[in-house]
Amino acid sequence: MNVLANKALRRYVEYDVPAEKFGLITVSKALVKTLFALMTEEQARELGRKSGREAGPGLVTFWYKKFDLETTIKAIGKVTSEYGRNFSFDASFDGKTHVLIMRHESGKNASAYYAESVKAVFAMLGLDCRIEENEDQVTAYVDALPSRPLLPPLKPVAIIPR
Repeated sequence: MNVLANKALRRYVEYDVPAEKFGLITVSKALVKTLFALMTEEQARELGRKSGREAGPGLVTFWYKKFDLETTIKAIGKVTSEYGRNFSFDASFDGKTHVLIMRHESGKNASAYYAESVKAVFAMLGLDCRIEENEDQVTAYVDALPSRPLLPPLKPVAIIPR
């Protein structure tokens, strides 16, 4: 019984209180599935891109105080999967590529949404994200090194001898 109480208290402190401050609400999986079914695939993809660009960095920073590869993967696993219960989540890393698997039961448009959201948030970090998606699962492959510099290269400065 103690374990159950501790888990509930941890969820309340780590998710429920911050989620309310961030403006998140809880909806049933059936409602999510219905809402995605009412959209076209392109509408779901556009909503995912917008969510990834606009809400992704804020959500990660709000929970983890830093927006980088590690905290983004943590947020997907902890905030959106474990606490938000949007999908089940598995992650692995082979030393070069992170493999993130998001399994849901909300249909192809939900896959389109999650795929575009994940691509958009990792693109903001300058990281390549390759996606495989099917009816109920999205798999993202994220290379550990930036695909492009986050800052422009420094211009060479001429040194004048004295």
